[in-house]
Amino acid sequence: MAWLTGLPGKILKFTQGRATAFFMAFFVAGHLMAWFGKLTTVYVAYMGTLGGLVLGHSIKEDWAARNAPPAGGPDAPPAGDPNADNKS
Repeated sequence: MAWLTGLPGKILKFTQGRATAFFMAFFVAGHLMAWFGKLTTVYVAYMGTLGGLVLGHSIKEDWAARNAPPAGGPDAPPAGDPNADNKS
């Protein structure tokens, strides 16, 4: 039963996020629905929208990581100053 408690963490680590795992679950469900002849155009449109949102979120995260300001901000003390936090 220990493998079952660690399964969600392993899935989220593999998919690198909840939104991607959610999308993949609906992707599998859609294929199962298509296999059994229950797939509707509403589901296809819903999944297309969800996929676009996941893609947009991923692009936003990549853009933010690439254009992030340097750590520390403009008021950060110099790197080699050991008394920077103890100034009176």
